[in-house]
Amino acid sequence: MKISFHTIIVEDYPEKDQFLLYSTRTQALIKIDKALKNVLDRVVSLDEGTLLRYEKELQHLYQAGILVNDDNEDIQKLKTHLSRIKFGADKSQYLVTILTTYACNLKCTYCFEESSRTMVKLDDDTQKEVIRWLKNRITEQGYSSLNINYYGGEPLLNPAAIDHISEEMQSWCRERNIHFRFSLQTNGYLLTPDKVKRFKKLGLTNVRISMDGVGDDHDKFRPLRGGGGTFDRIIGNIKDCVDLVKISISIGYDKGDIAPLEKLVNYFQEQGILHKLGQFAFSPLIPSLGPKGEPQKIRGTQCMSNSHDAALSQAARKISELMAAKGVVLPSGMSTSVCPLTREHSGVTIDQHGRLYRCNSLLGHPEFAIGDVRSDNYNSQHVFFRDLDVWKQCPTDCTYMPMCSGGCRLMSFVGNAGNFRVPSCKKPYLNEMAPEFIKREYQKLTAQRNKANAPAKNEGQQAICT
Repeated sequence: MKISFHTIIVEDYPEKDQFLLYSTRTQALIKIDKALKNVLDRVVSLDEGTLLRYEKELQHLYQAGILVNDDNEDIQKLKTHLSRIKFGADKSQYLVTILTTYACNLKCTYCFEESSRTMVKLDDDTQKEVIRWLKNRITEQGYSSLNINYYGGEPLLNPAAIDHISEEMQSWCRERNIHFRFSLQTNGYLLTPDKVKRFKKLGLTNVRISMDGVGDDHDKFRPLRGGGGTFDRIIGNIKDCVDLVKISISIGYDKGDIAPLEKLVNYFQEQGILHKLGQFAFSPLIPSLGPKGEPQKIRGTQCMSNSHDAALSQAARKISELMAAKGVVLPSGMSTSVCPLTREHSGVTIDQHGRLYRCNSLLGHPEFAIGDVRSDNYNSQHVFFRDLDVWKQCPTDCTYMPMCSGGCRLMSFVGNAGNFRVPSCKKPYLNEMAPEFIKREYQKLTAQRNKANAPAKNEGQQAICT
């Protein structure tokens, strides 16, 4: 036996001489003590007596993916894992993003859609085709739930489309015992309690609002299209609606500068709404594609957050410390996040023309659409993206391969002069941050266990966390 290429070991945590083992392939997280760690350090050459003594523990670690028999098995399990992700389907839910319009009442300085902005809305005829396509897809694939995210532009510029599609799909799903819900991804400027109450009856469960700071910090990045600030109205709308529906917050930051972000989190706390809000999502600003017909003319390359940039990991660590101090739990950051472009059955985004995309950052560029709701079949662009397999250019012993499969295809495109076929490596960033993310995951699981008042599982000399 040997430790898998895809195992991360965090030393002296949560206590000295305790260790966390994490498999990036199976996402198993296991805590062990010093004695078992010493066994693992020489697992390749263990004598028969030691193997028998620790047989139960070693077998458990093997089943969790922490150990493998040899390199060949490790590589074969990786290939099987990546193939399952590529062609597999999670039938428990179907994730669909629908643009009600490309139009927007704001003119954000870094918007990736700005070069393709139009005033066209999702009209009645296209809405009918969207509904038909959704019904056929769900029936054909056998999904047990449908989760729609309304997007834009600004989705609330066309609320009639939200009403129509949601009402139709809610009724259709209910008749077939299919769970239905939807969310809104909005700038928050047009959000009102009346809209929230109406949409909740149709299945609204979550609203995600994008913000960039407090007052002028926000307004300089997210002004009205005709000029003028937006922060005061948006924060007022959040206060009016936060007790009616879960409101999550997306916050962008410019490389390592998290000062505006910190001010915003502090402001939420001062206003007494920080712990009423849902999940927080923090992300560095990234470049966007060029104008329609010229996507390779990348805009905003000065924003490129390269994984080799130390400022990126420094910012991530500061954000983690900030939110921990506020008592807000963040996602661990260690989940499998294979690019949706490279998956046969990942969710889709439907634009206001009825075109199908796998990645929102490619919207407005029809050459990257993978199909249209007027047809039940995907096109050749879908096959091109699905079969890129850039992971084959990466070392198979890369610890993070099961998580990224070669990285984000958009980041490859914007960082390599319009070339989708180059890996987009996050290894330097993950080398720095993975131990922190694993500790965060352990803390979350421990808190959940304590809340449920369930004792830790013990198997010999190991405590299984997940």
